[in-house]
Amino acid sequence: MALGYFGLVLHAHLPWCKKSGTWPAGEEWYTEAALETYIPMLNVLRELKEQGIKTALTINITPILAEMMTDDYMKQRFTEYMENLINRAKSDIQRFENHPQRKDIAEFHLKNFEHVLDTYYHNYHRDLLGSFKWLQDEGMIELITCGATHGFLPLFESDSGIFSQIQLAVDTHKKYFGKPPKGIWLPECAYRPQEYRDGRLRESIDYWVNNSGIEYFFVDSHGILDAEMIESKNDIGLYTNFGYNLETGVSVFGRNKNTSRQVWDAQIGYPGDASYREFHKKDHESGLYYWRITDKTLGKEEKELYNIKNAREKVEFQANHFVSLMSEELQGFYEKFNQEGIIVSPYDFELYGHWWMEGIDWLKRVFELIDAHEKIEMITISDYVSKYKAHFSTIRMKESSWGEGGHFQVWKNKEHGWIWPYINGAIKEFETVLETNHNLDDWGTRICNQTARELMLMEGSDWPFLLYTKQAKEYSNQRFHRHHQGFNKLIWAAKNPDEKFRISLAELEEMELRDSCFQEINLEYFKKK
Repeated sequence: MALGYFGLVLHAHLPWCKKSGTWPAGEEWYTEAALETYIPMLNVLRELKEQGIKTALTINITPILAEMMTDDYMKQRFTEYMENLINRAKSDIQRFENHPQRKDIAEFHLKNFEHVLDTYYHNYHRDLLGSFKWLQDEGMIELITCGATHGFLPLFESDSGIFSQIQLAVDTHKKYFGKPPKGIWLPECAYRPQEYRDGRLRESIDYWVNNSGIEYFFVDSHGILDAEMIESKNDIGLYTNFGYNLETGVSVFGRNKNTSRQVWDAQIGYPGDASYREFHKKDHESGLYYWRITDKTLGKEEKELYNIKNAREKVEFQANHFVSLMSEELQGFYEKFNQEGIIVSPYDFELYGHWWMEGIDWLKRVFELIDAHEKIEMITISDYVSKYKAHFSTIRMKESSWGEGGHFQVWKNKEHGWIWPYINGAIKEFETVLETNHNLDDWGTRICNQTARELMLMEGSDWPFLLYTKQAKEYSNQRFHRHHQGFNKLIWAAKNPDEKFRISLAELEEMELRDSCFQEINLEYFKKK
């Protein structure tokens, strides 16, 4: 019998980037993630399934990422990207003929690129989303959803903004995965309780989650630890190693600090180990990676070459270390409360493989070690809810997010707070248009459908986040304004679709071709609630 469980949650998200730039921002966000994260993880899960190891992890694929994964144009762009990398690796092998260590690394890259492309075609038939569904149907993973375009829900002033993000997400999930999601990853883990604003009651985020039939979600640690106890059903108090119910009946889990910091913490986190690949330094000619992180005090030009054997040994050591930490914590929780706790570990999926190249191998080793462990079991979050929900205490939470500062300042501050009047103004303007246009013909419906898409893409939390971090500040600024300008052109046409001069067929087709997500969008979701 297990004394506790490991609830690993991987959050896969990228903003829509079809025909919206390539490198350093744009389509290569997706092609890199598919190469380094999504396909390697599929390969690991497939291999573990063949070995009889049940991983039972929870994966969120955001609806907007799901739309990119199924897009034929993006599938072809991935193939072209891989073929280009393979040629670059072959060229490097010749270039480093007289440099054995660099040649070995180039051959390592080539073998990996060829393997990924081969499995993309022959194992997954270019259908990554269908492959994740297969793993779901085989009981290896649980798939959950997110906001449709990862909109920062607490800062939407109109309820239609929240409802459309969540309900469109549920529809998209059912379309691709065959059943409704039981869980949701709130974008940026951002939660807002019920509140009175401008003289009216605003329902809590979990009200809308519950309204769409979703059973649970996650918050950062302080979301649980700073909560108010409403009804206690155990002696645990406020703790991140157990679940809680909110007054709506929705369950909530907090991120476990002690284990998460082993991955996230800039000082002690595994990804920063000196044996691992350096993400920020590439070969000047081929763009491939040849260096290890080395000592953090050294400059980039003094990095030492990557040693594949040393990195693999470090993966083994750190996987064992992580599992031993979990075992100690779950053992202590069980002894203190006589209860099987859960270590909830929510991470960005793209951290593994993309930012931390060895991360996928590390996860595989963790799965293997847990499978052989007497005290820990992997469990999906919905299975844990089913087993223990009756024992969850009821709490009332305050606002929180998992961003810097723990509240909303990453997404709304003095530097880029200007973005929110645009978003909230657009939501309200669309509500008004849909309220007055009752009998849309095919042309009017087509215009309004594209208006909804541009609005949803404008709402993504990626744009204020990137403005805050300055990682791709100019790109995110351009993308936000492009969607806003597209929305303005479309909403003017939507106000009187009979006046055909308001937008040309060529203009509409251009937007439809580029921003082609959510073809089955439901305009009812955008009406005033």
